[in-house]
Amino acid sequence: MRLPNLQGLNRRQLFQSSGLVAAGLVTGGVGVASRPTAAARSNDPVRLVANENPYGPSESAQKAMSESLGDGWMYVTSEGRVLKKMISEREGVGEDHILITAGSGELLKMAGLSYGMAGEIVAAKPTFSMLVAYARDTGATVKEVALDQDMRHDLSAIEAQVSKDTSLVYICNPNNPTGTMLEADDLRSFIDGVESRAAVFVDEAYVDLLDDPKRNAMVDQVKAGKNVIIARTFSKIHGMAGLRVGYAIARPDIIKRLRPLQMSFQNCMGARAAIASYQDLEFQAFSKNKIQECLSVTQSAFEDLGLPYTPSVTNFVLFDTGGSVRDFALAMRKKGLLVGRSYAPYRSWCRVSMGTVEQMGRFSYALREYYKG
Repeated sequence: MRLPNLQGLNRRQLFQSSGLVAAGLVTGGVGVASRPTAAARSNDPVRLVANENPYGPSESAQKAMSESLGDGWMYVTSEGRVLKKMISEREGVGEDHILITAGSGELLKMAGLSYGMAGEIVAAKPTFSMLVAYARDTGATVKEVALDQDMRHDLSAIEAQVSKDTSLVYICNPNNPTGTMLEADDLRSFIDGVESRAAVFVDEAYVDLLDDPKRNAMVDQVKAGKNVIIARTFSKIHGMAGLRVGYAIARPDIIKRLRPLQMSFQNCMGARAAIASYQDLEFQAFSKNKIQECLSVTQSAFEDLGLPYTPSVTNFVLFDTGGSVRDFALAMRKKGLLVGRSYAPYRSWCRVSMGTVEQMGRFSYALREYYKG
């Protein structure tokens, strides 16, 4: 990807001043894709619990990190501007529409605090809880709306809860923990009907894993000037959950509203790894393909055993254990496998995250042993 001039500096001056050339972060094109295995220690249980991507970080990101070790004494300087410029070019929005954060989690809390102080928040249940929980913990009123019979956001019911007191509506799409997704046109129609009354926060943590991310992303709503905040993360397709890099896409006035609530400095090593990984389209394609292969292995096991599950477009699956999730999780732990918990009101349903293909084969074998004896 071409890297443009910033604030009058030519490319060589910018990267020399920030140390990016020495760190090997800027390439002339796509980086070398990684083919790693899971990084867990051999005696540790397999982590199928936190929606992580064990195939990342990519080799290009790892190289950027290792070559940045000597700069650990530095605060982030030009890296944030470089990453912001890359994102703005790819998404077709101005740099003033982008805010880089310490993972999308920081952004979720910033929005929960800012909008929670201004009014009530409406969200689905169950959904990713970070924004909702933080808003509630800091004194906000939260209205939660049950999912529909297909475990998708019930947009009509959510809109019916939007009142004059509502400041923000939170939509996680694809949804966590169900792995289900709204039709793009349905979500756009919902935004049209709501955004004049309340901001719509669309959490797109998993959008890069979709077959057609651009069609299903809501960036066009931001470009149209809508009252929309989009959250993205490097934790999923890039496999950088531990490095804490995320970003918002929103109108400049919304970015200005959120920025004063930013709580962390960017991680220098994470920012440099993100710059490398963002260019590494080959690794992103590899990562997506491996996750889809894992989903196929896992969902086939559920089908063979007759276990209900929600067909997922993410890197996790929610399925019905048919009994106690706690008992199931303990049995899997004895097999060296960590799986997720239940989510109200689906008390017998358990979320399992995708590991490597080999790990999901191991999970499928343990699953069959558990149900067939």
